[in-house]
Amino acid sequence: MSNSGPGCGEENSVTDTPMGRSAFSGSRTTVWRGARAGMRTFLQEDEAKVQGGVVEARRTRGILAVEADGWVPDRSGTPHRASSLQLQRAADGCPPARDRGHPRPTCEAFMRIAGHRFDVLSLREADRLHDAALRILGEMGMEIQERALLDELAAAGLPVNFDEHRVRFPRSSVERALGEAETFDWDSAAPHLRASAGIYHSLYHDPETGRLVPWTEKRLADYIAVARAMPNVGGAHLLGCRLEVSPELEPLYERLYAWKWGATEGGSIHRTELCPYLLEIYRAHADRVQRPLREIFRAAVYLAPMMKLGRHEAAQVAFFRRHGLKVDIGGGMGAMGANLPVTHAGAVALHLAEQLALNLLDRALNGNRRLHLGGSLSVLDLKTGIRPFGRPEMAIANLMLIQMARRYRASYGGHGGLSDAKLPSTEAGAQKALTAIPTLLAGGNVWIDAGLLSIDEVCSPIQLCLDDEFLGALSRFVHEFEVADETLGIDAILAAGPGGNYLDAEHTVKFFRDEHWQPGIWSRQMLRPWMAGGGKLDADRAREMALERIRSVPRPAPLAEELERDIERIVGSARRALA
Repeated sequence: MSNSGPGCGEENSVTDTPMGRSAFSGSRTTVWRGARAGMRTFLQEDEAKVQGGVVEARRTRGILAVEADGWVPDRSGTPHRASSLQLQRAADGCPPARDRGHPRPTCEAFMRIAGHRFDVLSLREADRLHDAALRILGEMGMEIQERALLDELAAAGLPVNFDEHRVRFPRSSVERALGEAETFDWDSAAPHLRASAGIYHSLYHDPETGRLVPWTEKRLADYIAVARAMPNVGGAHLLGCRLEVSPELEPLYERLYAWKWGATEGGSIHRTELCPYLLEIYRAHADRVQRPLREIFRAAVYLAPMMKLGRHEAAQVAFFRRHGLKVDIGGGMGAMGANLPVTHAGAVALHLAEQLALNLLDRALNGNRRLHLGGSLSVLDLKTGIRPFGRPEMAIANLMLIQMARRYRASYGGHGGLSDAKLPSTEAGAQKALTAIPTLLAGGNVWIDAGLLSIDEVCSPIQLCLDDEFLGALSRFVHEFEVADETLGIDAILAAGPGGNYLDAEHTVKFFRDEHWQPGIWSRQMLRPWMAGGGKLDADRAREMALERIRSVPRPAPLAEELERDIERIVGSARRALA
């Protein structure tokens, strides 16, 4: 696997990349690649040669983007003769006109940092991953322990072995589905950063005492309120219930307390016996909010063992299908060396097979032709047995999967910004950056669980404030900067002259708020003023911010009394039935 930049491997064609301007000299090729307006990458290729307008390279390092004899690739990567406008734009280092929806005579476009192609696999390596995934799909297939679902898949034309509870996906079926899928336009898609404060089976990091303590309803309400007030977090989601309730009833209480305090329910089901009660709760909710049941229903199951939808999870999917409701089926939580092969190649191949299988299931069962890959791969720590989140392997797997998503023209969402640290610390910040930044830059899209520490075991209002600050900084990577006459400021430069000062320039006043990120927690002082102000660290300031927000942020409007009574009644019925 090549790792020295966006790469193409030995002996491989490189026509599926954006074109640039080239000048040939001997056996070395100097290449200018116009990736986005104002962003040029200087690449050098060893032993490059031109054959019929297409450059092939041996021992290549970096995406090859060459315009030999006026050839450029179209969106599928197929080379075609360039127009004069395309040639001029490539020579100027401008993005293709399709990136902005109309041709531009100059480079007055938007520069973006995130979402550029960054290939870590050669074409040959990507081919081998694809072939391995298709072999897994065709020869091993997926185990689904529910006859009703297998009947539907067989009716859709997939080969099913009912004795093995196994559905297989022949290569021809997979490739046809990939070809017919709705494509994701990587060229024009705007990068974006998403975050939410996930609340899982965890302890609460009390900002008053610094201790890790059990949840209470007040602490839950405080934490959700702080998350909702964060400008870069966007709210909270609750999976299960952290309060002292009967464990078998957690999914029911999850809905009650999520709706009561303004969080999103995570969609847990846990026990098949709870399905009728969850259905009744959602019907009551739909009646109260006057919305269709299908719009507000939210439930999910996961393939904990790779490529296996177990008996309970499959039965839950089938139950809600009988009522016209869709349960999301998720995967992507593999650990290298445990339920995945220990190598990156093997782990990504199996994970890729599962992701493709989930897309094929969605197509067969629900008619969905959208293609999406997700990833949250990590390792098994063979010394302690944990599945850590803050390791470089997660970022590496994300980069490999992003490249495969681009190959399939599928969207991608990868986990990042997670940590194994037990409290806010240098370890926490370093681990979050380690996985978030590469994923965001290459994929243009990353999901971060804000406030979360110790894998999923600690929810910290202090870390929540620190993560909101980090998210604010990361948001600059998805910001689009304009490279135009006004932002270039040539008049201001000429007016200032040699050694000029721009502090009082009208150009500075006009643009500094848009162009520069303004921190709220990170240091903005030199050493002596910082010492005079008490020498507070970022975690100290975040603690003060968390406490102030807990005291001051408004709580959501109360849950309708009728709905709360309905849910409590349904929970009581479930408690009696399950007892």
